[in-house]
Amino acid sequence: MANAGRKTASVTVRRASAGRLRLKPIRLGFSLIEALVVLAISGMALAVIFTIGTKAGDTGFGLGRRAMAASDNDIAISDLRSIIRSVALQPPSTFQMQGGTPVSGRGDRLEAQVVMERANQCGPLGWAGPIVLSVVLDRDRSQLLCEAGGRVSVLLDLGGSAGSFSYSRDGRRWTRAYTNLPQDAAQATDLRSETVWIRFASSSVGDVVEVASSGPPEAWVRLNDGL
Repeated sequence: MANAGRKTASVTVRRASAGRLRLKPIRLGFSLIEALVVLAISGMALAVIFTIGTKAGDTGFGLGRRAMAASDNDIAISDLRSIIRSVALQPPSTFQMQGGTPVSGRGDRLEAQVVMERANQCGPLGWAGPIVLSVVLDRDRSQLLCEAGGRVSVLLDLGGSAGSFSYSRDGRRWTRAYTNLPQDAAQATDLRSETVWIRFASSSVGDVVEVASSGPPEAWVRLNDGL
């Protein structure tokens, strides 16, 4: 009987324990503190992602702007080369016989007659007439301006860099001034062609060097005789 009583008591205890286990509440989800911690971590992660995205976007736009500026500079430099090649450079010896308009070159200014070999920012293909290239300072920014046909356009925006022209008859010795007017008796009488190297230098675009040539002087004489 004693053993039977102990067994009954043991069963009763186990059932009571099982009942208490079933009655214990089960907690689902996060506590308030855990939720706040998760939200804080998520917010920090999003902030890092947005910061990286913003910086990447700024970098991308910056690269795009620099690429566009480089492309614009390439076009402007190509136009400048074309203008220099288009200079109608009259041989010095023909001025005494035929007259004409000389080229006048200084460090900050180039004046010449041109016949445009192609369309550019200063004029259309085949346009003929006087042209002035000048370096000016506008609100702490240097610009190379082109004046042609009563219109002024910005050929090159040099930013804060200065720019200047220089000239050479042989490609080796450079001066800050040039004219194709005869400088002595030999130039005034010798029927020779004329060639001049024109260089535009600026730290923003580097050195741009191009050649203008008169071609055979006889062609100038025949042309003017025909007029």
